[in-house]
Amino acid sequence: MRRDVLISLLEGDLELLERLCAEGLVPRDDDALRPEHAETVRVVHTLVHDLDINWPGVEVILRMRSELVATRRQIEDLLALLRSGKR
Repeated sequence: MRRDVLISLLEGDLELLERLCAEGLVPRDDDALRPEHAETVRVVHTLVHDLDINWPGVEVILRMRSELVATRRQIEDLLALLRSGKR
């Protein structure tokens, strides 16, 4: 992935991209960019520009979103473990 993809997702908001990099949410190095970073950029752009959420609110939402994803993975792992034990 390249930085221009992120800039496109942010509709050219270079200040927001810099903030994402400064907060450690997106790496500055193109070689370190992963699809997850594009998703984070998309979500942050929506929160800031479409929903007018301030930065502290964005941080809370991103943390809660991350925790929800981790919880879903744990539940999937537990279900797989339970299913494998029933056979």
